[in-house]
Amino acid sequence: MEKSLTRAQIIEKINALLDRYQSDLSYCHGVDHARRVAKLAVKIGTIEKADCEIIEIAALLHDIGVVPLGWSRHASGKDDNDFQDFLGLYALPSANHGEVGALIAERFLEQIGYPGAKIEQVALIISEHNTQNQTTPESRIVNDADKLEALGATWIARAFQRTNAFDRSISIESIPKKYLEGRKPILDGFHTESVKEMAKQRYKFLESFIEQFQSEMNLEA
Repeated sequence: MEKSLTRAQIIEKINALLDRYQSDLSYCHGVDHARRVAKLAVKIGTIEKADCEIIEIAALLHDIGVVPLGWSRHASGKDDNDFQDFLGLYALPSANHGEVGALIAERFLEQIGYPGAKIEQVALIISEHNTQNQTTPESRIVNDADKLEALGATWIARAFQRTNAFDRSISIESIPKKYLEGRKPILDGFHTESVKEMAKQRYKFLESFIEQFQSEMNLEA
């Protein structure tokens, strides 16, 4: 019987997969985002005493479904959903990257010999990460970590990253309105107490950045 892989070996294989297929999707859902979410999720999972192995694997793979759906954007150089819709209707089981990602993760983890029961847990987390319904503690933690990336200095950097990739025709003055404003409702969606304070701090920084940015654009600072 083949010896099962250690957690470190599994993570190494996942990172190799991400480097091969997700590393150049630089519109804020690339491998850099996946790895930051994984680090955040493991930190939260440790505090919450959850299953950090399942959390780390699911967090690293949570956006793998963006790869087939996102290649259309990467190829066209614009944020165009037409080809994504085509893939979702005719080539893939869904146009939802969480559902597609769960399927990809299942097949990949089966190939490397990861236990079936754990694969089901990972796939569930991935399928739920971009929905309003998380049904396990681990799923809620990955969802929280992913949402944290939509606030603070990290989100500002991701917004400019995405603009550089797909919205080069718009001015920097347009970025706050398109990507940064109106994010306060995100604060109501966090599940874990350990994350809520982090989210408030990140939102406070986001607000201060928008205020400073507008002052500079108005020549007031």
